[in-house]
Amino acid sequence: MSKEIKVLFLDDEESILDGLQRLFIKEPYGILTTSSADKAREILTQEKIKVMVSDQRMPEIQGVKFLREIKDKHPDIIRILFTGYTDFSSAEEAINIGEVYRFISKPWKTTELLSTVRQSIEHYDLVTQAKAHEQELEMANKRLKAMYEMQKEFTSTVSHELRTPLASIKMAVDLIIQETAGQINSEQKDILGRAKQETDRLKRLIDDILDLTKIEAGKLQMNFMMNDINQVITQVTEAQKDVAKSRGLYIKTEFDSKIPQVVFDSDRMVQVLNNLLSNAVKFTKQGGITVKTQEKSSENHILVSIIDTGKGIAEGDLAKLFQKFQQIESAQENEEGGTGLGLAICKEIIARHGGKIWAESKPGVGTAFNFILPIQERRIVS
Repeated sequence: MSKEIKVLFLDDEESILDGLQRLFIKEPYGILTTSSADKAREILTQEKIKVMVSDQRMPEIQGVKFLREIKDKHPDIIRILFTGYTDFSSAEEAINIGEVYRFISKPWKTTELLSTVRQSIEHYDLVTQAKAHEQELEMANKRLKAMYEMQKEFTSTVSHELRTPLASIKMAVDLIIQETAGQINSEQKDILGRAKQETDRLKRLIDDILDLTKIEAGKLQMNFMMNDINQVITQVTEAQKDVAKSRGLYIKTEFDSKIPQVVFDSDRMVQVLNNLLSNAVKFTKQGGITVKTQEKSSENHILVSIIDTGKGIAEGDLAKLFQKFQQIESAQENEEGGTGLGLAICKEIIARHGGKIWAESKPGVGTAFNFILPIQERRIVS
């Protein structure tokens, strides 16, 4: 079986080329030798050479100049220079500017020459494999990105198409429950009440999917203005106090009077606060919820915390909270359920403001959802 040719030697002394042929005869790869630069160029176009070894002093062309030419035409080939003691400075310069991988002095040591060539072949193989993997990853990333864009487009289109018939169904159920079309008995009202509950849940899911799709695509319109976070929190907590009271819970606020006005989209901040507060009410059986603000000007942000006295969240579930379509144990046990997108949307909205959101919890004690908003703007421009 013929060996794969991996190394090409160029030297103007035939005796040296003969010696190289004998030296490398037991190696697992094949070599070619030539005394002609033109022949070497021809071989390089015909064979898959991994290592090019050239003598420095030749009547036809200097080795450094020839290897510089090889670098331009065949950049992946590993280049080695044979040089005499008087040419060390040229060899070192060639290495420093990347024209030569290594140099070997004449007369060479057999073990050094064999070892250097082996290392050069291994280096070539490693670099080639790395480039191949990089290209594969790049292609895979392009395919994934294309698939993701298709998925987002599909999700957005389907969600839009579902909105109209769902609105008609919701309206029809509401009209029947209100007995606009005639009286219904208590059993029928109970069945329709459950249908209305599921219809409302489906509407929330569709709205959340559309919001998240727009945010991720950078198409969600944001209206950034100087606003008072304490005032917005008051608006949200007042709207939810009746729901909390009906469950035997309190909602209270603890405002830091030194909180400055900061730049945020008030409608989107209401959306975040409503989500966090309604979750806290939903998963708290006794006690209540405290919404707290703190001024952290030394750290260039304000801190908002929604603290409940609920059952808490297991440490292993905290990392799942802000992922899409994740339902942790406490959420799955709750009869109202959720879309699994609310916290993911909160995370994206806060990120667009240049802030950060996270949760802290102690099982049996309660949970605190915290987010920060920058005092000096550093938000993501969508």
